[in-house]
Amino acid sequence: MRLKKKYFSIDYLIGLFLVLSGGSVAFVFNRNILTVLLFTLVFFGLAIHHQKIKKDSFRLSIISLVILIGFLLVNFLSGAPGQSFVKFGFMFLSFLIAIMSLLYFEAKKKSFLDVLRAILILVMYHSLLNFFAYPFIKGDLLVITNPFNEYTCSTFHYLFYYMPSRNELSSFSSLFCRNQGLFWEPGVLQIFLNLLFFIDAFVKKSQKKITVWLTILAVIATYSTTGIVILAIQLVVFFWAQIKRNILIAPILIALAIPFYQLIQQNVEYKMVGEGSTSAQVRMFDLVQQLVIAVDNPITGVGLDDQVYKTNRSKYSLNIAQLDYDSLEKGSSNSVLFLMAAGGLPFAFYILYSLFRQTLIRNQKALFILVFLLSVMSEPVLLKPFFLLFVMAGSLQVLRRLSW
Repeated sequence: MRLKKKYFSIDYLIGLFLVLSGGSVAFVFNRNILTVLLFTLVFFGLAIHHQKIKKDSFRLSIISLVILIGFLLVNFLSGAPGQSFVKFGFMFLSFLIAIMSLLYFEAKKKSFLDVLRAILILVMYHSLLNFFAYPFIKGDLLVITNPFNEYTCSTFHYLFYYMPSRNELSSFSSLFCRNQGLFWEPGVLQIFLNLLFFIDAFVKKSQKKITVWLTILAVIATYSTTGIVILAIQLVVFFWAQIKRNILIAPILIALAIPFYQLIQQNVEYKMVGEGSTSAQVRMFDLVQQLVIAVDNPITGVGLDDQVYKTNRSKYSLNIAQLDYDSLEKGSSNSVLFLMAAGGLPFAFYILYSLFRQTLIRNQKALFILVFLLSVMSEPVLLKPFFLLFVMAGSLQVLRRLSW
């Protein structure tokens, strides 16, 4: 397959960095440097096409950024003491990158979804290679650790990433390892794979279904309960539409649904009552604990600085037997509840309402919002540049409706 020159343009480079900013191993180890590099790329792109930027979009972007600065300043000044000004600076930079990226693609009159789909297809193919290569390279992996956040994984020449101690599949005699692709864990990879499935199944509606089927395989390879459930929801909607077009395929789809249901049942039982039940306990802890924190600090939250937040959340203890409390020190796994507890309810409402008003994806919008929310409620990713694209697109839409 010959690669077209357009795939090496700055559009696709920006798209790649945006996707990687959503939770890749590269950003775990070099977050600040790569964030600044992403900002530089988008700024360079905007500088080249600055004459094509719409004045109305630029004005609304400035207003949106001013609103965000207000929220962040209130949180910084009113939250728990000890918050880092540098961290808030990088947090604002993430919002800025998102808005600048939207302006860039609008100025280029380039479909962001076309760029995103191309990048996600690469992510999907890489993830399948990552999964099936494991049996052949498992003896040649190098363990790497980030001393700052203590994140540890194994890598094969920084091309493939695994966490064998946590994610080897005992049901396959440890021959395979749960697929995390380029990302810090399988639960993050499944977000992008499910997004690819959504785009191909409901937005682009390509007649060539090979990408859809390969994406389904890649999601299953993550063995992520949340990912498989999200995929199942999408499959129900997708297959129902197919059955309405041709009722004769119903028996085939039902036959395919039986093993998929068994997979979901096995995965859920493992996470709820099996060896993996600690994961469910931690998520339940997050749910209850962060709701309590949000009730105690409803207006400004305890502070968006993740290190300060971890310190303050330790004051709220729950008696849950057999819970691995060491895993809780890594922070919240639920982006939405973290936003409420750390940022306060007004800030959380602003972010979530903006998300509901996003304009990047209009097809099956209710289903997309459900997929998006389930995804960010399972991983701490909402305040990363890629996911903020959808939030800021909604923010601009809200301001556009309010402008006169």
